[in-house]
Amino acid sequence: MSALSPRQMFLLDLACKPITEAFGDGVYHVGTSAARQEYRDVDVRLMLSDKKFDRLEKAIGTKAVAFLGLAIGQYLASLTGLPIDFQVQRQTEANNYHGRKFRNPLGVRTLVNFKGDAPRTTESKEN
Repeated sequence: MSALSPRQMFLLDLACKPITEAFGDGVYHVGTSAARQEYRDVDVRLMLSDKKFDRLEKAIGTKAVAFLGLAIGQYLASLTGLPIDFQVQRQTEANNYHGRKFRNPLGVRTLVNFKGDAPRTTESKEN
């Protein structure tokens, strides 16, 4: 169970949409805030295919990839108000390091995914 409220998840997901659009690969909410109530920061990872990561690293360098993570993390923190730890990771290393731990995809939801837990007695149909 995530430590983030539905509103916080909505803001985080919305803020990740341009990242997903720009890179085309998966952005995920991982770590302690995705799995339990107590957390220090919100871990968000862009897991690029090995080929894309290698091309990015070759084009801008290892230090620039690390800085890109810091810059995107600051962008997400400014939009969500959450303490974000963002990293760009190569898919093979991410899978080897994290194994099959929980990953919550970001930047892909619609408004209906954020209804909250209030009971619904009627569904309105809007145009």
